[in-house]
Amino acid sequence: MRPSGQVDLSVGATAAFVGIVLAATAPESGLLAAVLLAVGTGLFIGLVNGLLITAGGVPSFAATFASMALIRGLAYLVPSGLAITVAGFRSLGNTRPVLGIALPTLIFGALALAAAILSRSAAGRRSRATGRLPAAERLDGQRERRWVIALFVVSALSAALVGLIRTSQLGTGLPTAAVGMELTVVTAVLLGGGRLTGGRGSVAGTLLALLMISVIDSGLSLANITAYAGQVFHAALLLLALVIDRPRRGWSASSTPSDVMPHPSAGLGRNHNHVRDP
Repeated sequence: MRPSGQVDLSVGATAAFVGIVLAATAPESGLLAAVLLAVGTGLFIGLVNGLLITAGGVPSFAATFASMALIRGLAYLVPSGLAITVAGFRSLGNTRPVLGIALPTLIFGALALAAAILSRSAAGRRSRATGRLPAAERLDGQRERRWVIALFVVSALSAALVGLIRTSQLGTGLPTAAVGMELTVVTAVLLGGGRLTGGRGSVAGTLLALLMISVIDSGLSLANITAYAGQVFHAALLLLALVIDRPRRGWSASSTPSDVMPHPSAGLGRNHNHVRDP
């Protein structure tokens, strides 16, 4: 989800498939070529998602939901549902280069700082301005369409980075990697102050929501609570986020046409002051 009013549900599947592409191609092509191919795969997925939405006119929720199913299916199909071991690719996910802090944590911190800066820049303001437009007007101009495509490419590249880090940490490419990541993303954005309809978002709020979710997940794990209970918790948290988001929206399920449409006599009253509503 992003302030532009679009949502990307394919991030988890993209992360898993990127890991599979890396693991499947590394033995033949070498690690460097495999990493470049994996990153290129993420870029291609983001470009296709963006074109489906802008050129194809498919709503982002539907387009990325279909992409999620297709990409996750490919992640199972390519290795026949099995994990693929990757040799010599452990540094990215396991190195601790500064003060014993893991490299993925440093990357996360750098990206969070960059996101905070960008949110206050012209790029962030442009995303929020696009999200504030009525849905029918968000893709009217060429500039808006190119901007939405660029945002989906960035989203997919971010998911590709997650896939590379997870593959490095585990030493294997897993078809089941990052299952449910898209739900965590949507939940964190909503709890952090974002809106389903776009036009609003908070990097700091999203980071705090992610931290809260991570702490609770760690607590469940330390308490030896089954992973199935964790799935129930994530789903319940998403429902809570949706309920919290509802009052912030301009439209609600309880709205009636009279709430948003002026009475016909209102226009007459403005144009002809002598006319009164009986």
